Amino acid sequence: MIATSTGAVTRLNESTDVVGLPPEFSVSRNTTATRVNSSGLIESVASGVPRIDWLGQSCPALLVEASGQNQALWSRDLSVSGTWAASGITAVRNAIGADGAASGATTLTSTAASATITQNISHASQSRIFSAYMRRVSGTGQIQLTTNGGTNWQTVTLTSAFAPFNSGAQTVASGQVGIRMIASGDVIEVDFTQAEVGPIATSPITTTSGAVSRAADTIIASGALVSSLIGQTEGTIYVEFNVAPVSAEGYVVRVGTASFNNTIAITRTSSNNVTVLVRSNGANTFTPASFNAGLGMVKVAVAYANANFAFYVNGTQISTSSAALSFTESLAAIRLGSFSDSTAFLNDRIRAAALYTTRLSNAQLAELTRL
Repeated sequence: MIATSTGAVTRLNESTDVVGLPPEFSVSRNTTATRVNSSGLIESVASGVPRIDWLGQSCPALLVEASGQNQALWSRDLSVSGTWAASGITAVRNAIGADGAASGATTLTSTAASATITQNISHASQSRIFSAYMRRVSGTGQIQLTTNGGTNWQTVTLTSAFAPFNSGAQTVASGQVGIRMIASGDVIEVDFTQAEVGPIATSPITTTSGAVSRAADTIIASGALVSSLIGQTEGTIYVEFNVAPVSAEGYVVRVGTASFNNTIAITRTSSNNVTVLVRSNGANTFTPASFNAGLGMVKVAVAYANANFAFYVNGTQISTSSAALSFTESLAAIRLGSFSDSTAFLNDRIRAAALYTTRLSNAQLAELTRL
């Protein structure tokens, strides 16, 4: 997934789902987690194993997420009465799931107009989001999701294939999540429902009678070996990653020290823009304005050297600087997808990356990031 100091851009093996992280990188996640495999099915990944995910991708990408908890009980079985309350809906767990399992998903048949199936979620007031994998079996009526008991309904467009949908984040205290089927007689299949802290709907966490948590993906190279991967006085960082409308800051790559005094970072802003930051000796050295590259996969590079900085996105030069640069500490850690073990997670996918121990030329940066 990320190249060593040779600088060749590497991507995941599209036919084997195998990650290309160099041995210098460690992956820490002390729980299992899920991903979408190359067959389009949800599957579980063991603890400590990077997740190579194909959701919405033409080739696989490394999924990096913060810790999460699913508070929606019986997330795959909406026929459980007392947990799920149906009004005008018949729920039967008899459909092939989004993981390919027989009787893994629930079939919902509406028997009345504006039929609903809901679950009460108890929690403190905070941003929340509700999501589910769904597909249409028959009918043409609107399908809607809610996080806040129907105060807001989000209409989603289903197809004949399972896909993830969400209600949109709302600030809610002890909310009610659920699904509404506007037309009587419609039939849909639902799997992997999830109620979690927003504003981002994350990968599925399966529950039964109790809430279940997923640990964060911490992907890091640290110590003396970092100097062999990235230049201490000059260098280049390239990354290809997904920008989604999540309205939250996320670090894509961060090279530096724990103190943040000497850092090079590529980030997605809370406005879904991309930007870079270089800090030396506790001061911001190169801080170009964020750039709106649009949604989807973007290619970003930052090159640094004393009095010679550049920031490129999708083949275009965004900013340069001739500011002085002098790191006062060794760049001793490289993180993928987060600022630290617990903050500013990307909650998205990194498709390719490379580290260089030299400052590439502007012509090379333009070519490297060209779409």
